[in-house]
Amino acid sequence: MLRQSHGARKLAVLLASGASLAALSCGSAWAADAKAGTELTEVVVTANRSGAESLQNVAMAISAVSVEQITRSGQGNLSDLAKFTPSLSITEGAPGYNKFDMRGLSTGGYASSDTSDRSLVAVYLDDTPISLQGQTPDLKVYDLERVEILRGPQGTLYGAGSMAGTIRFVTAKPSTSSFFGSVEAGGATTEHGGESYSLRGMVNMPIIKDQLAIRATVYQGEDGGYIDNIGLRNKADANLNRTTQARVAARWTPTDKFTVDASYTFEQSHAYGLNSGLSGLGDYKVSTNSPEGTRDSFQMYSINFDYDLGFADLVSTSAYTWRRIGFNASPEPQIGYFFQDYTGLTPSANAYPLFKQPASYSQAVTNSIPPEKYMISNKVHDYMQEIRLVSKNDGPIKWTIGAFYEQQRRNLYQDIPTPGFDKLSYMNYFYGPFNTPDGKYNSKTVDGAFNPDDIFSGLQNQEEHQFAIFTDDTWHATKKLDVTVGLRWFSFSEKYYLFEGGVYGVIDHKPLELNAKQKSNGFNPRFNVSYHVNDDLMVYAEAAKGFRYGGANQPVPLGTTGVAGQCTQNLASYGYTAAPLTFGPDHLWSYSVGEKAKLAGGRVTLNADAYYVDWQDVQTRLLLNCSYFFTANKGAITSKGIELSSVVKLTDELTFSGSAAYNDAKANGDIPTVGAFDGDKTPYFPDWTATAAFFYDKPVGDGTLHLQASYQYRGKEQTTFDSSATTIKNGVLTRTGPSASFAVIPTSENVSASLAYDIGRYEVGVYANNITDGAKVTNIGRATYYKIYQAGDRLTYARPRTIGVRIKATF
Repeated sequence: MLRQSHGARKLAVLLASGASLAALSCGSAWAADAKAGTELTEVVVTANRSGAESLQNVAMAISAVSVEQITRSGQGNLSDLAKFTPSLSITEGAPGYNKFDMRGLSTGGYASSDTSDRSLVAVYLDDTPISLQGQTPDLKVYDLERVEILRGPQGTLYGAGSMAGTIRFVTAKPSTSSFFGSVEAGGATTEHGGESYSLRGMVNMPIIKDQLAIRATVYQGEDGGYIDNIGLRNKADANLNRTTQARVAARWTPTDKFTVDASYTFEQSHAYGLNSGLSGLGDYKVSTNSPEGTRDSFQMYSINFDYDLGFADLVSTSAYTWRRIGFNASPEPQIGYFFQDYTGLTPSANAYPLFKQPASYSQAVTNSIPPEKYMISNKVHDYMQEIRLVSKNDGPIKWTIGAFYEQQRRNLYQDIPTPGFDKLSYMNYFYGPFNTPDGKYNSKTVDGAFNPDDIFSGLQNQEEHQFAIFTDDTWHATKKLDVTVGLRWFSFSEKYYLFEGGVYGVIDHKPLELNAKQKSNGFNPRFNVSYHVNDDLMVYAEAAKGFRYGGANQPVPLGTTGVAGQCTQNLASYGYTAAPLTFGPDHLWSYSVGEKAKLAGGRVTLNADAYYVDWQDVQTRLLLNCSYFFTANKGAITSKGIELSSVVKLTDELTFSGSAAYNDAKANGDIPTVGAFDGDKTPYFPDWTATAAFFYDKPVGDGTLHLQASYQYRGKEQTTFDSSATTIKNGVLTRTGPSASFAVIPTSENVSASLAYDIGRYEVGVYANNITDGAKVTNIGRATYYKIYQAGDRLTYARPRTIGVRIKATF
């Protein structure tokens, strides 16, 4: 109760400060007798997918990010978007290995091997969904018109993966009227790390004047590493990342009523390490015995038709996406116990056991553990087709009706080769003789692994189909009152196959296999009322339902002895006789009210909204003590909060932009599957987020000087719901002591600044990001049963202080 009161007081102060700032700005503007030329530039968005309109007239919580401001500040990565909007959280472990959360709707971290973990925030490239939970491609923010961030459920127009919100990358389209282009080069150095560089280029070429044009862009860059690996990997700046990206787009306008946009997007990145270190080794240091990192190959082909039928526009979007995603980790401490002495034998370098368990952490002992090469490869094939009919906005009703189809095939290959494992850990001491030619243990022939020395091998193959019909209609009841009703009907089906082999994937030397099917369908409505008090003030209220599809579970072994016996007992304590093969959709209702205002003759915008979210049948992952897990629809979560954003034209040269959000998301009743008690705060989301930025643009000599400075605040957050370990006793969730995995991620404060000068066709600039190193630790993974072999917690680090230069030429 005291914490809530304190938060409410802070919020009241914040809102009062915002109101005071707006009032002062209004007074200044009136005193100055503002001219039209000093008004804020109108921001245009297409979030409603029914044509371009001013952001101030869109009756929803939405932010639009300026690509030019991002580029000048040297911040072009996907994770940088959270610095420009309230209520968005992006946790990134490596490029392309990320998790998006909005408005506190989160239940825990992301599991790289769980293909059924579904996204709560959808990411779109124009009209094509590209998000994959935990592995959304890190497309550099370049050659875009803008980035739109929609907060709250968007299921009517954007489907199942957008129950918390949607992010849209809106690309710049080819111009058929003129030839132009640009080239840009940049270099930077990172404290504690290496150098970075980037090269960008864009060219727009009309092929047939006013009818056909091509726009091509290319990016090549290297982000210098800042994590030093002191294990057998022994590499400085180990998390270096190289990226190549390209896009070719064509626009054909044979008549003024028909437009065709076709594009090909390519991205390939290779991170040679993860952005993580170990707390016991000092800042920005890690110890592994084999390489870590990520790979991402992304290709997308899309074609869009827009035909003016007179009474409406017919819009068709077709897209095919191919991706191959790789993830490598080297978590040797987790298997150290395999190779330690249990019964007083003499350790040897080439025979079991390798070492005696140390009394405390020993780097030499950890270096002697065979490298555990944890490897995951994902292949994704996705085809989508959407067609919609959008009416003109010249009648009492503005309507959109459409249909959507998507087919996705996903194949996950997982393997954990550990050189010497068969010989060093199973030399007929614990087991044998085995049914092999020499009677000795062999991972492949005994436990069905893909190869010898594989401690785990697995396959997960999915094929999903979804079909939806949707409509979104606005009735202009009066000149000031609009009423919107949206509805989406969906049908979803999935086929799922799983295989697990190796010592971690078998019971009594029998690999686990599973075939599962599931289907679901239903309706997803949205209701919105907006009232234009005058040309500069709009108020609105919305009730919207969000949903996401269910999925299939990995099997949990059953038995009376060993791991299977332990799993059986764990399941029984939670009321299960067996783990469910599938889990169903979850859903939420979100209720929000808001206002959008232009003040002081257009020199101030002040937008605010408040929301309440009721999330039911939540998909939660139950981690059993026997090391297996499954997902079930258990529990409820409520989230409530307030978001505020404002832009103020303080003078002709100086502009202020700021945002703040307060969120209170908690378990509504006990949720035993995630160890949450009634009132526990959701993990991986802070109570408070805030941003503030100043932009100064002034003619100097023959050019223009651009100065910007920004500050981002992100409050502390926790990694699990509760700080206690739990169990079920007599059907009641009960604390058993401190949790081994609970951690508090500290507050983050990021200060950045940039200075640029453009003259004619040229622009030069310098920038500095994370100047005070106030953004440092972004995630914490506790060591549990293996902590004697790991030097502390796994900490994910933000990029330290980075200073760079850039030069750009246009033609």
